[in-house]
This record gives sequence, C-alpha cells and structure tokens, in this order.
Amino acid sequence: MACHRITITPLSPLGTDLVSGTLWGHLAWAVRYRDGEEGLSRWLREQQESPWLLSSFMPAGMLPRPLLKPSPDNRAGLTLMEMRKEKETKNERFISEELFLRLRKNLNETTLKEGLQKEREKAGASRKAQWREPELRAHNRIDRLTGSTPETAGLYFEQSRFFDRESSLQGFVFTSEPSLEKLKALFDFIGGSGGFGANASTGNGQFQTLIAEETALFESAGNRAMSMSHGVLTDNMGLVRYKQHAHFGKLGGHFATGAFSPFKYPILMMRPGATFTPTGKGPFGRLLSEVHHDPALAGVRHHALHLPVFFTETEP
Repeated sequence: MACHRITITPLSPLGTDLVSGTLWGHLAWAVRYRDGEEGLSRWLREQQESPWLLSSFMPAGMLPRPLLKPSPDNRAGLTLMEMRKEKETKNERFISEELFLRLRKNLNETTLKEGLQKEREKAGASRKAQWREPELRAHNRIDRLTGSTPETAGLYFEQSRFFDRESSLQGFVFTSEPSLEKLKALFDFIGGSGGFGANASTGNGQFQTLIAEETALFESAGNRAMSMSHGVLTDNMGLVRYKQHAHFGKLGGHFATGAFSPFKYPILMMRPGATFTPTGKGPFGRLLSEVHHDPALAGVRHHALHLPVFFTETEP
C-alpha cells in the first residue's frame, strides 16, 4: 500500500464539494467506463479486501484542523484586540501542513492556538483566504408542459464554488494500485471528459491533476489519529471528537439518467478533522452497502472510510 498526494487545479466551477465518498464514487464510474463491467466488478472486490482510503480535498498545503481536548479558559484579563485574535483563530477550518508536522508530537489546543496566531501575524496583510465559500448562482426552471420558464415561482438559487487557476486543492489516497499512471488516468478521466459533480454536462467539474508519492505525513505514529475524510464511526475508534455531516448522496453515471430514483439514503457522518484513539486494527470506518432503496441497485456502495494521520495529543 502506498499513499499519494493528489493536487488539482480547477479549470471550471465546482458544483459539488470534493468529499471523499463522492470522489470514490466517481473513481468507480471511471473504472466502469474505462475497463467495463468486468473491470468494475473486479475493482469492487478489491475494495472489499483492501479498500482505497481517500481524503476529502482541502486547500493546497493545508490539513483539516484537528478537534482536540478544550484548553482551560484563560480569557480573563485579555485585551479586546487579544480576544479578537483568539476568535479569528478559533474559526480557522484548516491548519498548515508545516504547523501540523512541527506540533504532531506535542499537539494540544494551547500549542495549536499559539501556532495559528503566529502564522496569522507572520502572514499579515498578505494572508489569503484558505477556502472560498459557496457563491449563489441564479437559475430559472423550465416547465416541461410548456417548454418555457414559468412566470412565477421558477427562480431558484444554487451554490457553487469558483476558483481561479492558481487556487490549487489537495487530497490524499492510500491505495494498493501499483501503477501511478493508471491512478492518474482515473483522475484525469474525472477531471476531463467525465467531469466531477453537479452540472458536469455543462462544463462544471473540470480540473488538471498532479500526483506524487507522499511519505512524511504518514510515516509517524502517536496516541491519537485525525481523519481527513468524511466517514462513519466504527468500534475500533475510541474517545472520538467530531462534528457531524449529513450526506445526501445521489446516483452517478448512467444510473442517473432516469431509470432509477437518483436519491440514496441520507448518511450521518463525521467531518474531516475528527480525532480518535485507535482501539484496534484499521481500516477505520466502513464501505457501506444498502444505501439505495431499489433492490436492483443492491451493488451500490458508499465510501465512508477514514484516511488517518497520527499524532501525539498532550495535556493543554
């Protein structure tokens, strides 16, 4: 098993966030369209025996902010400026890889806050937003009976993320796939002719991909693990700290062409940044089955596994 860093440069709007389970589904369809039904069946059997672990995507050079044991409240005596800085630090969703690697053997809420504040002060006015929030786009629906837009109640809004060519995103995949060329070909298919996520047929979800082997993040051990994925809780995860994410998945590929209801069952998951104490061997999380109500789609799966990085959490 090897871990690879996936860096993508969006070439068009992303109508769907690059979360681990959705990306795994797109990889499955890429295998299906490249290698046929037999190739997909073989790949799914491999996933049961030695599953690929995928992270959700984040700004390049960043990692999810780990959820740690709260530090003692020491705000008494702070100036208004100091309290404002602490509030800004508290709202950070990501931390730099450099900061995580520097603190991973002595990580707690106190050392993390101090490190984040120093990074903000060092960056100063040159600091850019780490993550662009969704922007609303106006749409108008078409009445199927008249073939035109309705005069009332037709306008609706949709959230999309927009990136310029310098706004790279990164993710990680831990895989048994020995061919780096094949792995890149799958991602190139998704970001090219396949398209990722919503409105891919109209040009959304296009990106360029760069893949390189990654070792530094995953070569160290510790008493805690941080998930970089959207995953579910399993028995081998103890003392878990997490934030919830309700995932409303849809079918993809030619299953989304109208023969079946596109909607899967909702899944309650954990967001990236969840931390836990491993109480058994991995993998952590689960490859879920029975995620669609139609018996004809019993083979549909949802990737709810975690790609963990390990660290040592100390007392704050």
